[in-house]
Amino acid sequence: MRGLELGISPAGFAAHLLDPHPRSVRQARRFLQHCLSQWQLPAPVDSATLVVSELSTNALQHSRTPGSGPVWLAIILYTEELICAVADPSPKPPRTQSLAPLSEAGRGLHVIAALSSSWGWSPSPPPGKIVWARIPL
Repeated sequence: MRGLELGISPAGFAAHLLDPHPRSVRQARRFLQHCLSQWQLPAPVDSATLVVSELSTNALQHSRTPGSGPVWLAIILYTEELICAVADPSPKPPRTQSLAPLSEAGRGLHVIAALSSSWGWSPSPPPGKIVWARIPL
């Protein structure tokens, strides 16, 4: 697996550094699948995969500039939920967009909201943010 993997804890935490390329979204999905397999969690695979794809895509598209900081994916397992979070170097808050019926882009946060029990974001130093979503198990 490409990228730097911090590891997968049996206690339910895993983090992965995403390469600054669009192909990193595929890395993020594979890393999630590996985590779920290690934790023996088949139930939320489809929803979690789509949420991780959208979180990663948004972070890589909207925060990557030359010399900016890394983009990290974290997966956290709790008793009744899976939290997927992406930290990126952009301090700009995520926002949902009004969409035309045939829009081909701008649906990411709408997809995340539909598939998760809640989602949100918080600033993180040095300027950056963490966008997260909770997926019920």
